[in-house]
Amino acid sequence: MSRRPSIVTSVFVVRATPSAALAPARHGGLLFYQCAVLGLAMCAIYANAPIYLYTQDASLPPKYVYFLLVLLMTPCLLARRAMLVAYLLSPFALWACALVALNLIHLSTWSAGGLAGATYLSDHGDGVRAALVLTRIQYIMVAVLFGFVVFVTPAKTYLYAAVALMVLLPCAVLLDFAYQGMFYRTDLEGAVLGRAAATFINPTMAGEALLHVAILGCAAIGLRYRGPLLLLAGAAILATFSRSSIIAWGVVLAIMVARGALPRSMVVATAAAFAALALGLGSFESYLQSRDEFEGASSNILSRMGFFSNLSFDDDSSAERASVVKAAWELFQHNPVFGAGAGSTLFWSHRGGTHNQLLMLAAEYGLFGIGLWMWLLVILWRGRFLAERGLHVAMVFLFAWMSMFTHQMLDANTYWLATCALVSTRAAWTAPGRALQARGAYARARPGRYACRAAGAGRALLAGTRP
Repeated sequence: MSRRPSIVTSVFVVRATPSAALAPARHGGLLFYQCAVLGLAMCAIYANAPIYLYTQDASLPPKYVYFLLVLLMTPCLLARRAMLVAYLLSPFALWACALVALNLIHLSTWSAGGLAGATYLSDHGDGVRAALVLTRIQYIMVAVLFGFVVFVTPAKTYLYAAVALMVLLPCAVLLDFAYQGMFYRTDLEGAVLGRAAATFINPTMAGEALLHVAILGCAAIGLRYRGPLLLLAGAAILATFSRSSIIAWGVVLAIMVARGALPRSMVVATAAAFAALALGLGSFESYLQSRDEFEGASSNILSRMGFFSNLSFDDDSSAERASVVKAAWELFQHNPVFGAGAGSTLFWSHRGGTHNQLLMLAAEYGLFGIGLWMWLLVILWRGRFLAERGLHVAMVFLFAWMSMFTHQMLDANTYWLATCALVSTRAAWTAPGRALQARGAYARARPGRYACRAAGAGRALLAGTRP
């Protein structure tokens, strides 16, 4: 009988000390294909291509884009199938399986005639809810497959897709603000007049995606380029007028400066930018009121801007959020253990969802949902994909903060699931190809080597899997 350790034993060892035996073999053609597929997937997901294409042509539902991505990633799964067990025992894959199982339990309850808290819902709509939950499961499975391809790809050139998006997405958002209706009809359902969103339709989604690509892109570029690109992202986020994203951008900037992921000179540049913005505020208000297409939206925009000077919540969005938060809490109190059922917060008497991911999970899944949120937060905190601590802390903060202001992290906003699949990865060979702090400010690190050392890999791994 062979004494060679099993793959399961090796998985538990790799969590503490990555083993070269589990590192993916390097084959030039396959590695190039994996990076190309991941880059394409990042562009499609973080640019919101599936939903945007559907708004332009109803014959192209979002599932077509995701099915295409699955087909492109399937050869990677077949070629690297020896590592599938190792990935399925990884933290994010286990979390995703638990969430899928919980959704399936809710579906089986409905088919058996369970009410699942329907007494407190205005529209049961079990058939539509079942379709929504099945779609949610599909999103999760696509994210798991995406995470597997990341897990088995030792080179990180696909992160340059995020760098390209760091330039393209902010420019698209700023163009959308300058020319309303350039990317979508202003009367489209979900569009918000006066607030830029580009291909995301919803301004809050645009702000979130800009922050995601900014942090991920910084992992692939030198320190000297990060500041200007983050200022560009900040300008675009201001054009969305999403208060949660604007505050998140400021905190992310502070974290990165404090942790050395940005030069300290960035503080001066940011202060100068805000000073210029404050001086031009009066002219900006006149500009808004002079534009005919902003008629009826300028008051909402100005009230959002006023929040940062008087901390007032006197706009319609704030009132709606307060009402749905209260309703979600009451729904959780009626069903504290198992929740009101998956998808229930989208079938109640209120116009919108909970606008809060943690409350949505609590209302729909009860204590199990709260546990899932806390578990994911721990998984992200312990992830090792972002070798630089400043970038890692910034991304974990972004998840915790934006969880209080959005409820579609596990649904249509698939960039959240993709980011979680990336950041939660702990294998040493998945660390991005730059660890700038290892060699000081403005120094160029050799791709792969210092990132792997920062992630805790040994010399054998570096020799066998250096990108």
